[in-house]
Amino acid sequence: MNVVGLVTEYNPFHNGHLYHVKEARKSCDADIVVSVMSGHFLQRGEPALFNKWARAKMTVMAGVDIVIELPAAFSVRSASAFARGSVEILNATGIVSHICFGSEAGNINELWPAARLLANEPPEFKQNLAYFLNKGFSFPKARALAMGDYLTADGRNSAAAELYSSPNNILGIEYLKSIVSTGSHIRPVTIKRFAAGYHDSEIRDFSDNCQTISSATSIRQELSTTGELTQKVRAAVPKTTQEVMEQQLSSGLGPVFIANYAPFLFYLLRTHPKEWLAEKYDVTEGLENRIYEIAQTAESVEDMLKKIKTKRYTWTRLQRILSYVMLGYTKSLAHDFDQTGPLYIRILGLSDKGRRILKPIKKKGHLPVVTRTAPFLNNRDDLALMLQFDVKATDIYSLLTPSLSPLQAGLDYKIMPYVGQN
Repeated sequence: MNVVGLVTEYNPFHNGHLYHVKEARKSCDADIVVSVMSGHFLQRGEPALFNKWARAKMTVMAGVDIVIELPAAFSVRSASAFARGSVEILNATGIVSHICFGSEAGNINELWPAARLLANEPPEFKQNLAYFLNKGFSFPKARALAMGDYLTADGRNSAAAELYSSPNNILGIEYLKSIVSTGSHIRPVTIKRFAAGYHDSEIRDFSDNCQTISSATSIRQELSTTGELTQKVRAAVPKTTQEVMEQQLSSGLGPVFIANYAPFLFYLLRTHPKEWLAEKYDVTEGLENRIYEIAQTAESVEDMLKKIKTKRYTWTRLQRILSYVMLGYTKSLAHDFDQTGPLYIRILGLSDKGRRILKPIKKKGHLPVVTRTAPFLNNRDDLALMLQFDVKATDIYSLLTPSLSPLQAGLDYKIMPYVGQN
């Protein structure tokens, strides 16, 4: 039996994701589709538009069989930790045979050299990377240039650097690197992205079988601008996603944007010393001084990001740092989480077919399957620490929603996985 794993955020689940699910199932001849999905805080450093249970429901209704949560310890991290955490969970199921991801390259052979290089970085590559970092480039750009230097015979190659800096190629390379470094037997497959680009901010009329294919970024932008489920958004998502989004909007449970951080974030930054800020993960090189000073007079989260951003510090990295501040994610916590890797397989949603596959996961997998949170928090161990961080992330996320009704804490104890049919 073939089981294909997808690493996702589904923020929200749109027609491009539906295409990916169908193509993954077909190209891997898969009987089961498993999604490892970020929870309430995402890899770009943003809160999710809608809560993780609503997004899991969208996912199962669209044809995915099991939705597993990527713990917040890894979901809000840079590409390397995000990808490794996801691949380790897929490994831990004991049943996943393939991983299928979208990429700009569309050819996995173009990505393997970079993945193998990053899995075992030679001294010359590290020197190249340090050289470009010292030139003031951001880490992603510096690494792409260093890989272009190392992997092309004629020195720095702009085409290679572009290949290694495209957003989905970066993640794809990290998945492959994680497969190498974990000794995984999962077989990777990539599907070429088409139509909308990852960063496209406007919904455009690309069509595939009469469906609009737009980026999640453009859908979020439309929702941010209008606050409504406009015809443009409806055209870009499956009917099942529309149904869930309508439920969430009418209940005041979304959408949530990083701008919603403002009162909580500025409270934290204006009432704690720089030393407290310096303890947060990825705050390095005196960046706490810059963030602290700008936070005193910034008029919004966007205004603060614009003033902090430099060539060296990308917008996405800074968004992640603000999320670390919101979550109290310290360097020591990140170190502990990285030492253990993911410690559980937490189910957010599943189909009838997915329910039948839980027993093989429990039998063949090497991590406990979590459907109810409370029993796993009784012990003071690493698993409880990681799971409690998810609970904390949910409690903070609930404060960001438009409605006042979800201000109660402990939703992770009360909401069970969505069970659907497909």
